[in-house]
Amino acid sequence: MQNPKPRYAAQLEQLTLLGMRSTGSAAHSELVDTIADELAALGLEVHRDGHVLDRWEAPESAVSLEVGGEPIPLASAWPYSGATPADGVTGRLVRLGGRRPRWADAAGAIAVVEVPHLRVPSRFLVDSWDGSTALGPTVSNPVLSAELGGLDLAAARAAGVLGVVAVWRGLPDAIAAGQYVPFTQPYHDLPAVWAPESVSGRLRAGASRGATARLRLVAALTPAAPTDTVWAVSPGAVPGESVLVITHTDGSNEVEENGHIGLLALARDAAGTAHDRTIVFAAVTGHLRIPAMTDHGQATTAWLRDHPELWDGRIGHLRAVAGLAIEHLGARAFAVDPATGDYGPTGAAEPELLYATTRELASLVRLVWPERDGASATVAKPAPLIHFGEGEPLFEHRIPAIALVTAPEYLLAELDAPTVDLETLALQIDGFRELQRRLASTSLPADALGTVRPPSRLRRAVAAVCALTAVRSQLRRD
Repeated sequence: MQNPKPRYAAQLEQLTLLGMRSTGSAAHSELVDTIADELAALGLEVHRDGHVLDRWEAPESAVSLEVGGEPIPLASAWPYSGATPADGVTGRLVRLGGRRPRWADAAGAIAVVEVPHLRVPSRFLVDSWDGSTALGPTVSNPVLSAELGGLDLAAARAAGVLGVVAVWRGLPDAIAAGQYVPFTQPYHDLPAVWAPESVSGRLRAGASRGATARLRLVAALTPAAPTDTVWAVSPGAVPGESVLVITHTDGSNEVEENGHIGLLALARDAAGTAHDRTIVFAAVTGHLRIPAMTDHGQATTAWLRDHPELWDGRIGHLRAVAGLAIEHLGARAFAVDPATGDYGPTGAAEPELLYATTRELASLVRLVWPERDGASATVAKPAPLIHFGEGEPLFEHRIPAIALVTAPEYLLAELDAPTVDLETLALQIDGFRELQRRLASTSLPADALGTVRPPSRLRRAVAAVCALTAVRSQLRRD
């Protein structure tokens, strides 16, 4: 086989040039078109599922904050929070404390609230098949902190708040910069921004003296903006069964999302080599705008809903015996240099979060997944509360699946830095290539892949109570 690394490098370079690829943006659409063209060049019939969304976009130059006439640096805009007029909104700066801010106290004003960067016990987020984990005792990520921070913009808007400044606490400024979080919430029609911890003192001082603030968040709002999912089928020699290969296409940097590089590599293999089971390749849109795609689960849920004939096993339909979800390939570990405050690569790879949703698939992964630095991958199973990433819909629909969804702290940041290690990416694609080869062969019977057993409602409820108690305890300490 010809060395694929130059092709991978060229695909990564395209992501660098495109930059932020929020759902339905011009950059995102260009990437989707490229994926469609490459699938077609392999001789596969390419299908496109059109979706529309009310699209929000705020360039960095359109976001600013002044307090008492002095500019205050910001970390990022809150996606799909809201928009201001061109000259912004002006009001008294009011600091609100507590885990549940009394928004009414900031009616007609601009509210300042603090959001702690949480460390969540990993046992509530990631389970394992053998009792080990590569993630350590706790997990911290701005995505989790933004979702669990408890800020209710709908309640703030209802109370008459003009705008919200959410200040990170415990998150280094270099990591806070450019974070596109949270990304799972509906449009709030209330402008909100994230501020770095380093300006918290200035904001507190401004609020204590009743300073006037001006917040600008001049977002473009585009109703019914188009965005496409692309998918293709590589027919198998034996009818009746399928293997699903899934990724998403919208993202913020070279890691989030580069899964299409793996999907195209596997499609190239499928197109060039006969296989027993039909293989379906789906590059879905909407991961960064889930509310526009579905009211439950990740964006792949919409694709599964629209194409039951490819997976649900009813009369005349294919039965998906397995799935592969490919996300966040080659992620480098980053850290903040305590001497300079710079955020950059440590020289190591980010610990892999590699799911297998049945014990049998976990054994298969341990058998074929390439070692890195002489160490085997830690194979996780979904915890009762959550399955991260686009493998979640496969789990919810009880399709046995393996999913890579490594989650560095910069995952949702617009980060201009070398976040991908090409060698690690190539190794991971090799692992998926071998998994696809085995799963697409009927020499591995469907019943040998195991049965997905989602947690019971009781187990989910107990885990939710325990996790909530742990988060509240940390919030009280902070």
